[in-house]
Amino acid sequence: MRSLKTQLRAVDRMYSRIAALYFITYVIALPLLCSDQQHSMYFRYDDTTRRKHLETAIDENQRRLAVAEEYLRKTGRHSRVFRRLYGAVKKRIQPQIVITVVTVARQPQAGLPEPRYLTQVVTQFAQLLEKEETGITFQVCNVNFPPEAHHEAVFLSRFVPVVQRGSTEEQAEEEDRFEKEKLDYIFCLEKSVELNPQYVLMVEDDALPTPDMLHVLRHKLQYRLNMRVFQGELLHNGDDWAFLKLYSMERWQGYGNDITSALELTGAGLLGGTVFLYALQRRRQKMSRRFVNFVLGFVYVVLLCWTVGRQNLLLQFRRLTAQLYTVKSAPYCCTQAVLYPSDMAAEIARFLKTRTCKKTYAVDFVLSDFATNNRLQRYLVEPNLFQHVGFVSSLRSDVKDPQSGVALE
Repeated sequence: MRSLKTQLRAVDRMYSRIAALYFITYVIALPLLCSDQQHSMYFRYDDTTRRKHLETAIDENQRRLAVAEEYLRKTGRHSRVFRRLYGAVKKRIQPQIVITVVTVARQPQAGLPEPRYLTQVVTQFAQLLEKEETGITFQVCNVNFPPEAHHEAVFLSRFVPVVQRGSTEEQAEEEDRFEKEKLDYIFCLEKSVELNPQYVLMVEDDALPTPDMLHVLRHKLQYRLNMRVFQGELLHNGDDWAFLKLYSMERWQGYGNDITSALELTGAGLLGGTVFLYALQRRRQKMSRRFVNFVLGFVYVVLLCWTVGRQNLLLQFRRLTAQLYTVKSAPYCCTQAVLYPSDMAAEIARFLKTRTCKKTYAVDFVLSDFATNNRLQRYLVEPNLFQHVGFVSSLRSDVKDPQSGVALE
C-alpha cells in the first residue's frame, strides 16, 4: 500500500512538472521572446507595431545602402569583378545562367529617404560573383520611361552592363501600370534570351540574394530538376517544368497551407512524443501512462512549432545545408526572383504578348496560366533564396512591409 502511494505521489510530481513546463513555455517565455517575431502566434500588428516596423525597415535599408556605397567606393569600377561582368556580355560566351535585374525608378514618398534598392542588389550580386570565374552573366535591365530619368541605373552603368530600350524602339507610356510591367518583363526576358544561356534568372530590383543562393540553386538544378536520386541512384528527371521560383511571400509559408507543412508538423510532434516517452520512462510503467507521456510530448512540440511559426523555426533550420532546402509546387505569387530554362523563357515572352495584364491579372498569374495550359510543372525553392526588402512599391503608391505585405502607413 505504501509503495502504491509513493508511486502515485511520484506520478503527481511528474505531471505537475509537465504542467509547469507548459505554463512557463506558452504563458511566460514565448510571449516575451516572440512578441516581435513576425509569423508567430504572439505577434500582433497595431499602429505602434506598424510605425516600429517602418522605422526598422528604413534603418536597415540605410545601413545596407551605406555598406553598398562603401563597397563600390573601395572596389572601384575597374575592379576585376566589374571588368569580368562587362566582358561576359561583350564576348557573348554562352553562360549557364544569365541574371537580369529588372529595375524602374521609384516615385519618392513624402518623409521617406530614397530607398535605392538597385545599388544594394547590384553590390550583393557583385560580392556573390567575385568567386565565379565562368558560367554567369549579369546585367541590369532599365525599363524606366524615359531610361535616362532612372539616375541610379545610369550611375551603376559605370560598374555593370545595363540594357534599355533604344531611341528607335517603342517607348510609349502605357496607362495601365500592370500592362506596362508585362511589356517591361517581355523586353528584359528577350534581352536575356539573346545571350543564349541555359537558364534565365529574372530578379526584381528590391530582391536581395542570400549568401548561399548560387550554391543552393546549382545543387537543386543538378540533383532535383535535371537529375533525381531514386533508390540510391542518380537518374534523369523527365518532368518538364516552366520555371523555378526562388522567393515566395513568407506569410504563406506557415503550417496548414499545404500537405508538406502538415507532414513536417506531424513529424516534429512524433519526435517530441518520442523524447517525452523516453525521458519520462519508469520501471514497470503501465502502457496507458506511456501513451499519455507520448501524447503530452507530441502536443508540446506541435504547439511549440505552431506558435513560434514555421518561418522562424523549421525553415531557418533548413538553411544549414543545401541538401535540406526543398523544391515544391509553386504558388501563383510572386515574381521577385524566377528562374526559367532558356527555351521556356522565349515561349513565355511570346505567351505574355497574347495576354493583357491588369490589377486582378498581373504577370505572376499569366506565368501560372502558361504552365497550366502547357501542363508544365511550376516549382518553388523553400526556404527563400532572396529577401524582399522593398517597402516602396514600383506599382502602388502605398508603403508596405516587404515580408508580410501589410500596409505600414
